[in-house]
Amino acid sequence: MKNITDREIEEIYEKGSFRLTQERSDFLLPQIIDFVKSRRWINIHPEYQRRLVWDRKRKSMFIESLLLNIPIPPIFLYEWDYSRYEVMDGQQRLSSIIDFYENKYKLTGLDHWSQLIGKTYSDLPPLLKRALDRRRISATVILAESAVDDEGRNNLRRFVFERLNTGGQKLNAQELRNCLFASPFNDLLIELAGNDLFDDIWEIPRYSDNIRGGQISKNLADNSLFKRMNDCEIVLRFFAFRVKSNVRGAVKKILDNCMIRYQKLDESELDKLRGLFLTRLNAAYEIFQERTFKVRDNRGRLRHSQPLFDAVMVALDREFDLVPTLIGKREEIIHSLDEKLKDVKTYELIVGKLGTAPSILERAKFMQDHFNSFR
Repeated sequence: MKNITDREIEEIYEKGSFRLTQERSDFLLPQIIDFVKSRRWINIHPEYQRRLVWDRKRKSMFIESLLLNIPIPPIFLYEWDYSRYEVMDGQQRLSSIIDFYENKYKLTGLDHWSQLIGKTYSDLPPLLKRALDRRRISATVILAESAVDDEGRNNLRRFVFERLNTGGQKLNAQELRNCLFASPFNDLLIELAGNDLFDDIWEIPRYSDNIRGGQISKNLADNSLFKRMNDCEIVLRFFAFRVKSNVRGAVKKILDNCMIRYQKLDESELDKLRGLFLTRLNAAYEIFQERTFKVRDNRGRLRHSQPLFDAVMVALDREFDLVPTLIGKREEIIHSLDEKLKDVKTYELIVGKLGTAPSILERAKFMQDHFNSFR
């Protein structure tokens, strides 16, 4: 790399298109509620969509902090259109305020004002309601003129969001996708991750039994696949890997590109994808039943394998006409696969790390050949 002078660096800075224009504002709590309800502020995800959620005690302590007038960290807004804003950071705080004003939870676990435990907003004395109505939340607003076109806006949004989430409990790749690529396709991933059969196969407490009115049971919230959106990433992997030409480069980029590619699908296109996933999932279960996406480890114990999920689902998608034959030969298929997995290299391919694009293609081909051997 050639040496660059200080003046040249300064010129790059002066001409740079990636310089933020921002302002700071304070908003009264009733204003915030009005902005969210009128959809001037968007991206307040329901709890089941963004799962690093505050429990009732943490929400209550936040409300107590507001009542005590303790300084609150600012929220961050992105102006995606003039006077229209996306909440990039602060969803939990805003959801806590809105839900409390709508009497959706009672205060609990308070340190200073234990007298308020068990009260909703409507239960507060009039003076405390007025005090809460006078509290303000500061907002740092990244203005629309920070970028000149759609691509620039998307790049800027992603860059800022990732930087905002470098502290605390950092969001993983799928949690970032959930926030950055909010769309009907993202909603479909969440829906499919909540399918009863999918949940049963992966031993996730069923969404249908554990989410009520946007509230998540502790049993589901504590599930390792659910709480960090790994279940949604498993679903995404099927859509990202089913077309060979899309499987190239870094796996994270393959998954990101799939989210971008499907961001603007209409309902009929989403319906087709829903059908593809569910028919392939059902076919996998009909063939493998209690062994679906499971392999035996070195101690002979059955355990789930995400790479095996990739291989089975993609192979069934490519050879779907073969499914009736495969169901009829399910015991032979399982036994033969167990025998093949005794080979160390095969085991590492099918059960090992999630891997690279070449390994994803190789294991899908392996499973495709395995199914074809039973024609």
